[in-house]
Amino acid sequence: MRKIALAVTAVAALSAGLQTPAFAAAPDAPTDFTIAIQDLHLQLAWKDDNAKNIVYVEQEGQAPYVLTTLAETAANQFALPAFRLKESDKTRLIVKSEVNGELSEGAVSAWFDTHRPAAPVLQDANPDGQNTKLTWTLAAVADSTPNDPLDVAGTGTVRATTSSPGGHSYSQDFPAGSTSGVVSAHPRPSRINLSAWNEWGGSSDAVKVVRLGTLGAGITVPAKAVYGARLGIKSTLDLFTSEGREERASGIKVELQARGKTTDAWKTYGRYDGNTTTAFDTGIAALGNRQYRLFVPARKVVSGNVIVLTPATSTSAKSSTTSIKFVSAGFTPGTVKPYGDSSLTAKIQPAATVKGMLQYYNSVSKKWINALPVQFKNGALLVRDSAGDTRGTTHFRINLPAITVGGLTLSATTSATFGLTIK
Repeated sequence: MRKIALAVTAVAALSAGLQTPAFAAAPDAPTDFTIAIQDLHLQLAWKDDNAKNIVYVEQEGQAPYVLTTLAETAANQFALPAFRLKESDKTRLIVKSEVNGELSEGAVSAWFDTHRPAAPVLQDANPDGQNTKLTWTLAAVADSTPNDPLDVAGTGTVRATTSSPGGHSYSQDFPAGSTSGVVSAHPRPSRINLSAWNEWGGSSDAVKVVRLGTLGAGITVPAKAVYGARLGIKSTLDLFTSEGREERASGIKVELQARGKTTDAWKTYGRYDGNTTTAFDTGIAALGNRQYRLFVPARKVVSGNVIVLTPATSTSAKSSTTSIKFVSAGFTPGTVKPYGDSSLTAKIQPAATVKGMLQYYNSVSKKWINALPVQFKNGALLVRDSAGDTRGTTHFRINLPAITVGGLTLSATTSATFGLTIK
């Protein structure tokens, strides 16, 4: 019995040695696990025995989730854009080896944060030639894991995005740490938004924005006017701060400018408040032949969270001529007997000294004939003479040449017709 018992025991022992263990041994955990940020990518590297690897992401207080699985033939490294990790106060990475379905213990990185930068706060915007200069502040990035291996110095990079007509968009980044920058010119009307980004992704847009508008101006100028009369100049404005949408605005400062000739510099003679809803008066006294234009200075309006900038603009030059004003012209008395005395008197404005010509109308030849040179002195004319003996009414007028007063030319002018009757 003892022999049989021993044999059974031996067989049992041999059978037990041939059976598969209930639990296979777990593979060794990866070693030399490192993480780093390079070119905005999260870089992972480790060492193992050429096993299959599984990479996990764990955010504090949450269960880890699988980021990726790498075949045993793959290199012991992995990279992904850092922005693919969700924002959190504490995140860490875990890499495990897998052999025959058994997972090793995990190689675990240090905790690190994945905070995006704060949104910039736009402080101001001003023209810089054709470009736009912006100033801003950018708060420090939250650091819930000080001195973690992925910490990058700085608050992030500020980006200006310009949205132009036709759905075109242009982005411009500024050096990290800067608090101002110049945005290049693009077609208007346009909108500039500020945002910030770092290795983990981008911020929301700044609340305050810049709108770069266009301001068109128009002007109508009467072609002729009499000296001293008000020249009824009408002006219009068209303001666009977004594509296809004209703004209704008032109180826009404009200047009426004039010059005597094309080689003269423009001078401002009137300042007005314009609007975009209707034509408005920008009239001025006619003092001589001049060119006119409407000039609109560069404009900046801050309203709530919007800064609107429009560049200076002007209309093309419009010309208007000015004639001498005859205040009066005629004979006194206007009716005389043959050889009776009568005085020719006339007054003009401006009160210039100028030589003109008295003309009469020849009803036979139907032409104006020169009768007598006349001299105005300080704007007044007085000629005493006797009438002839031919009965009837003769029509007269006075021709004056172009004159220059105060540096401005007044065009040659003819008076209204006046008569002298002999009976």
